[in-house]
Amino acid sequence: MSTYSTQSGFDGPVAWDTPGTSSGLARAVAAQLAKFLGWVALWWAALYVTIVLLPVAAVVPMVLVLAVLVFNAVLSLGRLFRFRRVLRILRVYPWRQQRGAVRITKGKDAVFVLPDPDKPETTVSLKAAAGLFRSLTRQSMKDYDEELRYAGDPRFACVVAGPGLRGLSYLAQPTAYNHRTSPAARASAPKPAAALAPSAPGWPTDGGGRRPG
Repeated sequence: MSTYSTQSGFDGPVAWDTPGTSSGLARAVAAQLAKFLGWVALWWAALYVTIVLLPVAAVVPMVLVLAVLVFNAVLSLGRLFRFRRVLRILRVYPWRQQRGAVRITKGKDAVFVLPDPDKPETTVSLKAAAGLFRSLTRQSMKDYDEELRYAGDPRFACVVAGPGLRGLSYLAQPTAYNHRTSPAARASAPKPAAALAPSAPGWPTDGGGRRPG
């Protein structure tokens, strides 16, 4: 079993070695894949209706519908590819728990308020956007607020999950993958190489000189 111990409080077995993590990730990937395939199926259905069933006058509004479906399919595919970053984080950081960490903004976005690893008395916020067809409420985020599990460094990127490791999701700061972010700031995060940019030159490695993950 891999363990992770630092001065920043990230102590214990890495999340990937915790029972239920692999199955939780598998469920999340399957759910996201189903969403992507659903958007693709809807696009083909809408295209068929546009070409075969509708009059010419209805083509223009249907083009807008097709564009929205393509947009959502691309977003869903992007979320699917993010699970590679999720896996890297889970193989490096341990799970931690936090209660009362969820805030809902006026724009119906969810904000996860987590302790700074180096300064536990201060907090760092990570936002989960509501999206085009999704409105986040305190009730919908109740499980996360009552028993949040998270892995990673909230100053850069985290994996969050509800009770039973359900609803596993990936969150990142806007500057986490920005090349203009200070290398010194990135290096301050425990093992950032595996979690954020494992192939980037100049990033710290683990104790054996290898980039984890």
